[in-house]
Amino acid sequence: MRGETVSELTTKPIACIVLPTYNEASNLKALLPQIFKQQERISSHQLHVLVVDDNSPDGTALVVEEFRRRFPFLHMIHGEKKGLGDAYQRGIRHALNVFGPELILNMDADLQHDPVLLPQMIDACNQGYTLIIGSRYVPGARVLNFSRWRTLLSHTGNSLIRFAGGLKIQDCTSGYRAIRRDLLLTCDLEGLSTRGYSFLSAFLCQLYWNGARVLEIPITFGVRGHGKSKLSIRDQAEFLGRVARIFFLHKRYPSTVVRPAMDAERVK
Repeated sequence: MRGETVSELTTKPIACIVLPTYNEASNLKALLPQIFKQQERISSHQLHVLVVDDNSPDGTALVVEEFRRRFPFLHMIHGEKKGLGDAYQRGIRHALNVFGPELILNMDADLQHDPVLLPQMIDACNQGYTLIIGSRYVPGARVLNFSRWRTLLSHTGNSLIRFAGGLKIQDCTSGYRAIRRDLLLTCDLEGLSTRGYSFLSAFLCQLYWNGARVLEIPITFGVRGHGKSKLSIRDQAEFLGRVARIFFLHKRYPSTVVRPAMDAERVK
């Protein structure tokens, strides 16, 4: 950390990564050092990581506790396994209440999101963007190891959310994001009743409707490390229901739109 003391680092604004986990012990052994290594390239903010673990039986919590001896800004909370959306809601609330971050970042713990992009995302926030999306579907992006079925599901889901929510964003289901606190506080997290993966899309719509200044950064969506995808049939069914709800909310209650977001910009 370039010779800076902990007390000096804590005077910086905080950028907190909310990292939901379930059976990610092996992946965290590689991911956490990669995340904190990016601090060397981030001068404006102090990185914190909040692991939101759903009582993983594989020893995820033990891995985190071991790393906490090495990384003083690594934190963890526990809870019952109720889905990705529930974990994000608990994590975001905890981060806002306890750490008071200027930025909240979301990413997957399965090594498919490259931490090397964190400095670029934070720098974009410093330039005035309020929502940064690590996008799989803008020029320069790559998606590795997606089956044809998974590719079809992803493109179909994005098209549905884009249409239902009136979004001018290419990747509406990406879980790699950076959000400024002032934009985040315009959202009603408690009103997002979804608990599964569809939380990401419902949350994105609120951010967009509330005037997000969006930048999509191309990413390479990598190969999952250890473990299996947790996207279930139940998640897919909930997603379809959420699409319908988003459509009717957007059409029936246009007054909920505080100020329309500008068209998403993209890194050239």
